[in-house]
Parts: sequence; structure tokens; C-alpha cells
Amino acid sequence: MPSSPSHPHQPAAGPWAAGSVVDAVVLGKAIGLGASFVIGGGLLVWLGGLLPEGAPYYVALGGAAALLAGVGAVWLHGRFLDKAASAPFARDGRLMANRVRSLLAAAFGVKIVVLVIGALGLRQSGVKFAELAAFCVTFAAASLVCQLATAFYLARAMNQRRSSAPPSSASSPNS
Repeated sequence: MPSSPSHPHQPAAGPWAAGSVVDAVVLGKAIGLGASFVIGGGLLVWLGGLLPEGAPYYVALGGAAALLAGVGAVWLHGRFLDKAASAPFARDGRLMANRVRSLLAAAFGVKIVVLVIGALGLRQSGVKFAELAAFCVTFAAASLVCQLATAFYLARAMNQRRSSAPPSSASSPNS
């Protein structure tokens, strides 16, 4: 006998259920766009000679850590596109808003955890303040650039899905 939720707005399975699939191509393109902006910006700064001596390695490390955190954040942001995971909340705006806030907070948490682990790891290995600052500033800048690029891409993908979806029977006139 299939299990049904005890509350009409409660999902039958958790948010990581095996049956909920998010479009990996869309998420891959989103993180690819973010990565291209981060890598391109990093190359421009490096080729422009704007990095102090000894900092390029830590700048690259900060950018790589930001991209790693960006992959986790984009996957969480991609949960917005998962219709199966959102369906139980679709009729209650408050629950849907709470779900979106939770996903955004979890994505931010992923970034904070990666930054803290990276900074503590570098500090434990005896890295000087200037190099640690280069890592942290680069992480913050790359993370922001990646977040903006992926957010715009995912928003565009969501709008394209909405505009290409067939109109529902509730919105069509019955005359």
C-alpha cells in the first residue's frame, strides 16, 4: 500500500529522495558559466600584474575553493527546478517561501564551511597573513561572481521552462 503524507503539505519523502531528479544539464551549464567568469576574471587579474609576489598560488586556491563551494550551492539552488520536490508545497506560499529560504541558507552554509575549512587549513600549515588574506578575498570575490552568474542562468532557465510549459486547465476559459 503506497504511503501518503499525514499532512497535505508535507512531502511523502525527504528532499533527497531518489525519485526527485534535477536537470543536470541545466545545473552543469550554470556552474560552467560561473566558472568561466571566475577563471576569466582571475586570468585578467594575473595577466594584468595586479597580484603581489607570492599570492598567485593562494589566489588560485581561493578561486578553486569558491568553485568547489559553488558546485554544492548550485546543486542546492537547482532544487528550485525540481518539480517533484516542490509539488507538495505548491499550494501554500508560506511553505514554499520557507523551502526557498532553507535552500538559500543551506547553499550559503556550504560556502561558509568551505571558506572556514580552507582558511583554517592554510593557517594550520603556517601560511602568512598576506597569503591567507589573498585566499579569503579571492574566495569571497569568486564566490560572489559565481553566484551572480549561476543565479542569472538558473533564473533564465526557470523562466524558459515556465514560458514553454503548456497552459494549465485551470487558467483556460471553459466557455
